Amino acid sequence: MKEDTKQTTLFGGYVEETENEQTLVFVKVHEEVVSEGDQFTLTPNNVIYNETKNCMTMIDSDKNQALTVWFENHPNAKYQSMPDGIRLGRAVEKVMKINLATAQDLEDCMTDTKFELNITHTGDKGRLWTVKQV
Repeated sequence: MKEDTKQTTLFGGYVEETENEQTLVFVKVHEEVVSEGDQFTLTPNNVIYNETKNCMTMIDSDKNQALTVWFENHPNAKYQSMPDGIRLGRAVEKVMKINLATAQDLEDCMTDTKFELNITHTGDKGRLWTVKQV
């Protein structure tokens, strides 16, 4: 006997399934940009800052990809390195020739200006975060 696996709505109807639904994929930079020469590019068209978790999520809906960056290291982190949110902020400051005081300032800047983010593994120096206006 086959079970009915359709999802019901609050009012007893059925949720319509579409063939074109695409799942948003959250990218993990440490898995995508591993070896010298590896690159990852994202052109976010939606940026959301979560003040409670002190992180920012950038969404590229054209690629169905998202990247979340944190502004502080996890308290139990094995290695204490510069958080990716700080790297992103410095890259934006450099290209815009401005000073950002807070993560909220970074979100506002990225919402008002269209950027392409590129992360490239440069070998011994690790991952280089660069942005350019598009």
